[in-house]
Amino acid sequence: MAERRRRFLRWLLPKLIIFAVGVALGYYARDRQETNFQELYEQTRTELEELKERGEDVVDAATRAGEAMKAAADSTKAAVEEIGGEGN
Repeated sequence: MAERRRRFLRWLLPKLIIFAVGVALGYYARDRQETNFQELYEQTRTELEELKERGEDVVDAATRAGEAMKAAADSTKAAVEEIGGEGN
């Protein structure tokens, strides 16, 4: 009976060790992936904030350009009216 128990333990013990190592490696890999995802999230968030700032800068520049074009158009319209008014 003792021999049978030893054979069973010799069969079971390596399998339990392999299982425990597999579980430990699984947790290690999961934690490592979580760290990688957190880093990727932070990097993406930073890039999106930079893009938002650049977009706001572009909108501001476009607004200023539109205002300058409107001022130029108004000036041109006034000049044309002045020229047309002299001829009448």
